[in-house]
Amino acid sequence: MQFNSYIFILCFLPVTICAYFMANKLNIRAGKIVLVLASLCFYAYSGWKALAILLISLLFNYAFVLLISKKLRWKSIYLFFPIFLNVLLLLYFKYYNFAVSNFNKLLGSEYALKDMILPLGISFFTFQQIAYLVTAYRREIVGPSVLDYLAYILYFPKLVMGPLAEPTELIAQFNDPSLKRINWDNIANGIKIFAFGFFKKTVIADVLANAVGWTFANIYDATAADCILTMLFFTFQIYFDFSGYTDMAVGVSAMLNITLPINFDSPYKAVSIREFWKRWHISLTKFLTKYIYIPLGGSRKGLMLTCVNTVLVFTISGIWHGANWTYILWGLIYGILIVAERFVDKAEEKLPRMIRWLVTFTVTNVLMLLFQAPSVSQWIYMCKKMLLFRETSITKSMLQGFVRPEAVFAKDILGLGALADSGMLWMPIYLLT
Repeated sequence: MQFNSYIFILCFLPVTICAYFMANKLNIRAGKIVLVLASLCFYAYSGWKALAILLISLLFNYAFVLLISKKLRWKSIYLFFPIFLNVLLLLYFKYYNFAVSNFNKLLGSEYALKDMILPLGISFFTFQQIAYLVTAYRREIVGPSVLDYLAYILYFPKLVMGPLAEPTELIAQFNDPSLKRINWDNIANGIKIFAFGFFKKTVIADVLANAVGWTFANIYDATAADCILTMLFFTFQIYFDFSGYTDMAVGVSAMLNITLPINFDSPYKAVSIREFWKRWHISLTKFLTKYIYIPLGGSRKGLMLTCVNTVLVFTISGIWHGANWTYILWGLIYGILIVAERFVDKAEEKLPRMIRWLVTFTVTNVLMLLFQAPSVSQWIYMCKKMLLFRETSITKSMLQGFVRPEAVFAKDILGLGALADSGMLWMPIYLLT
């Protein structure tokens, strides 16, 4: 179920909010039961097979949470084993066909690919499972409750696309009596945040996606100017899409008196790659730091190991994002760049801030293009085409992606027909119509 769908906005959300606060009048436990049931309904909308996998994952992981909470010998095994299986399950669904395809290409074999559907949000709920297991192992959760566990993992605003929340912080809010009465200020503020996110997603990101989609479907026909515009368009598309979804999640949570962590902090204002990752997908960066980077030794065991850990963590981030060499290379390059910045940071600080921003923004754009490219070879092809810049014309078919059916009325009222006929469909004023 999409946040920007009619069924969510007009039916699921108002019913869930009303049921949640009515249940809280009975007791806190009833309110959490409503959240769990609503979240299961929300997820079940994606299909019963995905729901079955999620339920099996919940049952399996909570069994190990109970084992971890007991004073048993070799307790670390009860932590390592479920984490290993969670990661294995994630890799199976995301990387099985990718691995078989590459194996076939390498050896000339013809092993069949499996017709499997990637469970919705598996990347996010897998990381949340790991976070809960580690938190239970560290005794940060005293006396684990199955209802708290289900509410934390299944909480529908963050279930599919995050943000990743810390178990102790979210569970504390689920059990806070002061948050169980309807707060009209929070309702109004939540609607405002949700509407802002809805606008970013549907009016900006989805429109930019049309032009981006055309270029990637016609890479070898696109001009150098098309590729440059597409690179810029996708940089903003992914930001407005992901941050818009996060805003909607934060807005929904605000209506329920629940606070989710901030996930974006004006990332394109960054003047270094390290600063960019402090501003981009903040909850993922914190998760990778807390649950992977620090356990590996972080920066405590010398410069060499710090560099290795950094590159490894960013490579893992690339693998987590998707099954393609583009994602792996994307993560690897970011890791190498952040390591490189450690050695040039003093010299870098002497440069004018505008130059630092321009370099960072350019690098970010090129790597965003890699993130979206169908293959590494096609990314290289587009980069070469942009560098040579032999074709300066803009293909009208790409610009037609900005023509929205609902824009016809606005164009007539505002007198923008001449602007459209002149081929300037990419102008912001036309985009907003």
